[in-house]
Amino acid sequence: MALNFGSEFLGSMPPIETTLPFEETVENRATLTKHRDTYSFIDPYRFKNKLRGKVVLITQAHRGIGRSTAVAFAQAGASVCCIGPSAESLEPLLREIKEKFNTPTLALTADLLAPNAPVQIVKLVEQYRGPIDILINITPASYMRPFFQESNVTQDWWPAMEAGLRVPLELIHAVLPSMIDRGNGTIISTTSIGGVVTVPYISANGTASAALLKFHHHIHSETSKKGIASFPVHPGLIPSHLHDPSSSFVPQPEHVGQEPAFRNKLMDMAKDMEWCSSGLASGTFLALCADPRAKILSGMYINAERDLGEVIEKMEADWGEKVREDRLYLLKVDEY
Repeated sequence: MALNFGSEFLGSMPPIETTLPFEETVENRATLTKHRDTYSFIDPYRFKNKLRGKVVLITQAHRGIGRSTAVAFAQAGASVCCIGPSAESLEPLLREIKEKFNTPTLALTADLLAPNAPVQIVKLVEQYRGPIDILINITPASYMRPFFQESNVTQDWWPAMEAGLRVPLELIHAVLPSMIDRGNGTIISTTSIGGVVTVPYISANGTASAALLKFHHHIHSETSKKGIASFPVHPGLIPSHLHDPSSSFVPQPEHVGQEPAFRNKLMDMAKDMEWCSSGLASGTFLALCADPRAKILSGMYINAERDLGEVIEKMEADWGEKVREDRLYLLKVDEY
């Protein structure tokens, strides 16, 4: 079932069992300054023209986080290569970039699940815009369905897994040789909260997100000394990252059970919920790529809702050793 933020969504959500109370999975309780929107450290104006001459490839650029990211990187002067489902879906974005910034763009349309599509996309970018300096993998929105009620795992569940895991990995694999040869490059992939918090009925996206997060830990260990920075980023609670209005999945409320007490709790929470803006994610991506100090966070889980400047400052000061000793910001299993 595609996530729906109307009354049907609220009325059909199941009780959620997690290692934390549900409120703590969505409530930002970090000691760091909390953000739901763009703030000074990640403001695109801070990085105006800082990425001139750089080539960035962005997936899902036609909507939500991807679109906001394309505009932010264009403002920073980068050549923006946008992947979308159709030329029509990308046309308004390219027109806005041309009118506001007049930076080089490239529109790319593809079904990234098709065999060799990611490799072909990278070859086209290299042919028309040059080697890719920055790859931004915006993973697609989720859908919700109990695993045991999948009529055929290969029909919906597995393609969702592939879109959230195989596609970004293939793109990373395709851009790495050139980045390593040049001794420089930045790779960012979005991960959902389902990758670190156990939520029922989102097994495809949650599993893909956790695997992608772990992959970034691995790729950092392999390539950081070769000049590659790698960041798995939770973009925040942004509606477009949870729900795609064009989703082909048909809403079926009967797929998920109903529990009145939880439903009432969720409805009460929703009344006061502060959704994050897409600018929170795109500004975070831009700061990670344009501020050299951010490389200290390479390989670690980044939560866009936390103040990035504060995280960097604390890592530079007294946090570094504690983070290493306690293996913070990593996907792990703790034992006693």
